[in-house]
Amino acid sequence: MLRKIKFILYIICLTLFLNLTGCGSDGNNDTALTEYRANMELFYEHLNSYDRDLNNLDPEKNSAVTDMLSYLDGIAALVKTMASYNVPEVFIGVEELAGQADEYMTEAVRLYREAFTAFEYDDNIAKAAQENYERANLRLRYIADILRGEIPEGLFTN
Repeated sequence: MLRKIKFILYIICLTLFLNLTGCGSDGNNDTALTEYRANMELFYEHLNSYDRDLNNLDPEKNSAVTDMLSYLDGIAALVKTMASYNVPEVFIGVEELAGQADEYMTEAVRLYREAFTAFEYDDNIAKAAQENYERANLRLRYIADILRGEIPEGLFTN
């Protein structure tokens, strides 16, 4: 409960900070914030590109599994890079969420590879991979909400 209250207070402070940026602010902080926002915009552009590629895969194509695993590898590398960004203090909680997204995405890709490259397809492993993938994506949505100055719906229940 205390963690929830602290987080809400941080979000309120974040909103106030975003409304007041430029009023007597430190140039170094502005530069770091601008750089981080630019990195994150690029991250989400690349993530959306991978999402389109995955959604456009033809499952009947001989290379479908290889292509899917390649796209997932790309997403995992992208998330790992995003998780390594230096997060400005104004975005409280994002660093932890990014680390979790990286862990879940790494595990999802490992499990998808195991499920689809095994001698016999294993539905249980694929379901575990899907759960990890969804958890990673949920955290990425939370990060996007926080960057927009919103309190992510469901953050405290998932």
